[in-house]
Amino acid sequence: MIDNPELSGSLNLKGARLDDIALKQYKTTLNGEETVKLLSPRGSEFARYIDHGWVAADKNTRLPNADTIWQVRGNQTLGMDKPVTLTWDNGQGLRFERIYTIDNDYLFSVTQNVVNNTGREVTLYPYGLITQTGLPKDLENAWISYEGPMGYIGEEYQSLSYKDLEKKGREEFEGNQGWIALTDKYWHTSLIPTQGRDAKYRFNFVRDPAGFINRARYQVEYTGAPIVLAAGQNSEVTSHIYAGAKRVLLLEEYEEQLGAPHMDLAVDFGTFYFMTKPFFYILHFFGEHIGNMGVAIILLTILIRSAVFPLTNASYKSFAKMKKVAPKITEIREIYGDDKQKLQQEIMALYQKEGVNPLAGCFPILLQIPIFFALYKILFVTIEVRHAPFYGWIEDLSAKDPTSLFNLFGALPYDVPSFLQIGVWPCVMLLVMLVQKKLNPPPQDPIQRDMMNFFPFIICIVMAQFAAGLVIYWTFSAFISVLQQMIIMKRMGVPIHLFGETEEEEKMDKAVEKGPAVHPLVDMAEKEAEEALFGQEGEEPTKPISPPKKKKSKKKRK
Repeated sequence: MIDNPELSGSLNLKGARLDDIALKQYKTTLNGEETVKLLSPRGSEFARYIDHGWVAADKNTRLPNADTIWQVRGNQTLGMDKPVTLTWDNGQGLRFERIYTIDNDYLFSVTQNVVNNTGREVTLYPYGLITQTGLPKDLENAWISYEGPMGYIGEEYQSLSYKDLEKKGREEFEGNQGWIALTDKYWHTSLIPTQGRDAKYRFNFVRDPAGFINRARYQVEYTGAPIVLAAGQNSEVTSHIYAGAKRVLLLEEYEEQLGAPHMDLAVDFGTFYFMTKPFFYILHFFGEHIGNMGVAIILLTILIRSAVFPLTNASYKSFAKMKKVAPKITEIREIYGDDKQKLQQEIMALYQKEGVNPLAGCFPILLQIPIFFALYKILFVTIEVRHAPFYGWIEDLSAKDPTSLFNLFGALPYDVPSFLQIGVWPCVMLLVMLVQKKLNPPPQDPIQRDMMNFFPFIICIVMAQFAAGLVIYWTFSAFISVLQQMIIMKRMGVPIHLFGETEEEEKMDKAVEKGPAVHPLVDMAEKEAEEALFGQEGEEPTKPISPPKKKKSKKKRK
C-alpha cells in the first residue's frame, strides 16, 4: 500500500511498477466524490505507470522485467518514514533490491541496489520510464496549456506535443542534469535521475499493431551511465519521482532540494511568464493570508491599477480634455461640415491649442492586453485556483459564472445553452463598461461611434465564457478606471452625465452623422511620424535614417 497525506494507492509486486496512485486532496469534479487518478495499471482505460530497472551489456544476463514477481522484505505499507524494500534473485548470482521511500507530499525516492555474486564482471545501465496508453480526454485545451512529453535536459527546455511525437516516433537528448516527464494541465509525473551523471533521455511513440490510437503508447524515459560491478561487489543508484499536482512553490522547493533545474517549468506560464509568475506569487500570497482567492484577485487588481496609475492618469487627463473640447468640435463641424480637409485641419489645430493628444487614450487599452493574458494563464493553468470558491454562487473561480440572464439567474425552471450562459458577474461588468463609455470622448467617425456603442455588449458576451475570476478582475479594473476618470474630470471642471444623452451629445451625434468622418488618431500618428523624420514646420528637413537590419534570434524559453 501507499499512504501519505496527499497520495493513496499501491505498489504492484508484478514488475515492481508504480501503477496505482490517486490524489487524496483533489476531486475529478467540483462536487464529486471521486479522487483524481494519476497512475493506473496496464490494461485499464488510459493506463499510465512508472517503471525502473536495468539494461545489461551482456544479453544473456537475466534481468527483472514486467512479469517478475518481487518479494517484500519488512514493511508492507509505503508512507512517510516507512520505506518498502523489494528483492529478487536472478538465479545467476545477481541479487536485485529496490527500496521505495516517499515524503509528505509527492516525491518518491527509488534506490536500486545490485549485488554481484556471479564471479565475473557485470556492466549494467539503470533506467526509468513513464508509459501512457492513449491520449487524455480533455486534450482539446492543450493550445492554451501545454500537455505531453517534456523535460529540462542539460541546459535546454525540451517538449514535443503528442501529435509531433506520433510523426517523429522518437527523439533523444543527452545531459548530465535534468528531468523528463509526461505532464497534464494540472497533474505532473516526472523522472529525476541522479544529477551530475551523464544520461540519455528519450521521447518514444509506439503504434498499436491494429492501428487504434487509443492503444498507442507514449513514453518518456532515461538511461543512466554504465555501472561496472566487479565479482563480489555491490552498487546502488538513486533516482526520484514527482507524481502529483502542479504546485508551483512545491516544485521550486524540490528543485532546490534535488538540484534539478527549472522544475517549475512543469507549469506553463506562457509567453508573458515574466508577468504571469510575479502575478501568481502575489495572488498566492493574498490567497494564503486571506483564505479567499476571489478577494485575492480583487486585491491584485487594485495593486496592478495602482502600479500603472502614472500612465493611465495621463491618458484619462487627455480623455477629459477631449470631453471638454467636444462642444467646440461640434461648432467646427457645423461650420466646416462640407469640407473634410478643412474640418480635419481645424480639429487638429484645436487639439494642439488645448494640449489634447488622442493617442494618449490608447495606453490603457495596450496595457490591459498583456495583463489580461497573464491573468488568464494563471486562472487557467494553476492548481491553486482550480475549484477555488468566491462568495455566493461562484464555487469555482477557474470556471465561468454558472448563472444566466436568460433564465433570470436561475429563477425560471429551465437550463439555457452554454453560449447563452451570461451570468451575474458578466452583467455587472457590462454595466460598469457602459458607465465607462459615457465618460469617454465621442468618436469623430460614425463607424467608430457605432463600434464603441456595441463594444461593451460584445465584450460581455465573450467574457461570459471565460473564467469567473477573470470577469471579476475585468469588472473591478473597469470600476477603478471609472473612479479615476470621474475624479480627474471633476478636478478639470468637465461635466459628468452618466444617464441619458445631453443636448450637447445629441448635437455631436447629429454633426457626426451629417458631416464627414475624421480620424484624429490617424492624423496625429502621421503628423508625429512626419515630424520625427523631417522636423517640425519651418525646420530644415533631415535625411531619414534607414531602419537597422533585423538580427535573427533564436527564442529560448527560460
